[in-house]
Amino acid sequence: MEIIPIHLEKESSRFDMYEKITKNKGDITIEDYDILIISSKYLSISEGRIRKLDDVTPSQNAIHLSKKFHINPHMMELIIRESDEIFGGLHGFVLTSVHKILAPNAGIDKSNVPKGHVVLYPKHPYESIENLRNKFLINSGKKIGVVLSDSRILPMRKGTVGVALACSGFEPVIDLKGTKDLFGNVLKYTSQNIADCLASIGTMVMGESDASTPVIILRGLKIKFTNRPISIGSLSIESKFDIYIRGLSQKITDTF
Repeated sequence: MEIIPIHLEKESSRFDMYEKITKNKGDITIEDYDILIISSKYLSISEGRIRKLDDVTPSQNAIHLSKKFHINPHMMELIIRESDEIFGGLHGFVLTSVHKILAPNAGIDKSNVPKGHVVLYPKHPYESIENLRNKFLINSGKKIGVVLSDSRILPMRKGTVGVALACSGFEPVIDLKGTKDLFGNVLKYTSQNIADCLASIGTMVMGESDASTPVIILRGLKIKFTNRPISIGSLSIESKFDIYIRGLSQKITDTF
C-alpha cells in the first residue's frame, strides 16, 4: 500500500473540492481504485460551513446550558442546533451525537479558521462525498473510494485517532461472524470497520495542526469496491444499542 499526501493551501471560504484535488500543485494524479481520505473540516469549509459566533443568537436553553457547562452561549446554541442527541457534559464540553457519531461539542471546531469563527460538520456528509466520487467517475473516468475523516479521542485513551464521518465507493464493514480464529473458535459477533481504520491512517498523516495536508491517497488496497450508495446505517448504530452509552447510563448499586 502507498500513502500519498496531497498538500493544499489553507482555505477560509467556499471552493470546489474536485478542482482543488485534481489541480493540486504537486501534479499528483488520481488513479483507479485509489482511496481518498479527506478531512471533514476541509470539506466543511468547501461547503461554507463556517460560522461567526457573534452572529449566532443564543436561545434561553442555550444560555442555561452554557452556564451549567461553562461554554460560550453562542457556541452552545450551535451545539444544540447541530446535535442529534445531547447526553451530558462537564466543564467546557458537552457530549453529543452528530450524524450518529459520538462527538464532543457536536464536532464544532475553532482551529484553523479565522478568530471568532467556528467550522461545523458537513451538513450531509454521505451525499457530499458520494457526489464527489461520482464527479471523479464522470469527469476523470476514475473509480475511487472516499473516506471523510475526523479526529477523535477514545474512552480512557490518550491522544486522537481517526474516525470515518462518512464513506463512499467501498464496503465499509467486513462481517467476520462465522469465521474461525487461529484456534478454530467460531467468531459470533466480530466485524471489522474498514472505514475507521482508513480514517486513522489519514489522520496520522494529516496531523492535527499546521501540516496543510487535508487529503491523503491510499493506493494498492485490497478492499471490496462498490457502486451502491453507502448510508449512515452502514457505519453507525443507535445510541440505545451502544455499549458505552448503555453501560455508563446504568447505575451500579452493588459495593465492590
